[in-house]
Amino acid sequence: MSAELAFYLITWAAIVVLFLGLVATMREVRMLRAIVMRNPDGFAAAEPDVVLGGAFADGTSRPIVAAVDSGCPLCRVVVEELASRAPQAVLLTHESPSVWGGVGLEIISDREAWRAISHLSPPLLMHVDGGGAVRRMTLPVRVEELDGWIEKKESLGVVDAQRDS
Repeated sequence: MSAELAFYLITWAAIVVLFLGLVATMREVRMLRAIVMRNPDGFAAAEPDVVLGGAFADGTSRPIVAAVDSGCPLCRVVVEELASRAPQAVLLTHESPSVWGGVGLEIISDREAWRAISHLSPPLLMHVDGGGAVRRMTLPVRVEELDGWIEKKESLGVVDAQRDS
């Protein structure tokens, strides 16, 4: 066998092995995608370990708390959507409430609560219980993600004060 023929055989064998490896990797990615798509919460099996405390530990459950920053364009869109579709929502910010004035939502400016979530990128949507503990959270990247968030508050045991009274 000539050296040239051996080179071609080894090259084609390597190509076949690489192709089979790519096929196996794509199969694993497809299976992982199916698992993630089956559960809309992804791999978040445990509740977040965040306690806002302070103004949020007053015994009042808050179905939707949005942590927002005025320098974030998506935050402004999320606030507009929440104002029109979920007027019971609460805004948490580190800024002066006057920055968000006129949106029609309750605004809480609490630096201690903000410090508990400052490592996350706004906007951040949370369900907060009466003790100030965050029960569920998400970092939306599209406005469409608000649809499921607003509708899921009943399934989490969060009591809506307007419907409960």
